[in-house]
Amino acid sequence: MFRRSNPQTVTRTKDAVLTALFAALIAAGAFIRIPTPLVPVTLQFAFTLLAAQTLGLKAGYAVAVYVLMGLIGLPVFTEGGGIMYVLKPSFGYLIGMVAGTYICGFIAERHNGKLLFRILASLAALVTVDLLGVSYMYLIMKYYLQIRISLSAVIISGALIFLPTDLTWSALTAFFAFKLKKSRAINR
Repeated sequence: MFRRSNPQTVTRTKDAVLTALFAALIAAGAFIRIPTPLVPVTLQFAFTLLAAQTLGLKAGYAVAVYVLMGLIGLPVFTEGGGIMYVLKPSFGYLIGMVAGTYICGFIAERHNGKLLFRILASLAALVTVDLLGVSYMYLIMKYYLQIRISLSAVIISGALIFLPTDLTWSALTAFFAFKLKKSRAINR
């Protein structure tokens, strides 16, 4: 006597599992890093884009779960965790990743996964992450840490030096998700 599963329950379970999986991947991506002066290069951004490209709008939950895990003290951020992490100059990038993932997921989902829109969605996420990350970094460094630094120096060291890598991740994740969608491996 097998009971048929309710399709809504199956979908919710699948979404919960994928959200947890991507939160774990983003956490793991924090520790795969190349050190640079202000903000290390990690795989976090790539995993947030991949989450958005495959889960759509719901991917923002995975990033939000990851950020909450770090804020409650789990050492999932690049430099640990805890509520005091909000005073680190790089915290703005985490805020940007949450917002950027929602934006990327929304665009990718809304335009039915077309490659051009997937690439544009990734670029919108990149702009969001960099805008929030650089702004936050500048404000924390200038007003909290009282470091004399120009906005242009923060833009260069917090965004422009990462641009080639970030553009590569944007294109690769969009293309990978496009191929997955085409092969019907994902339903979004």
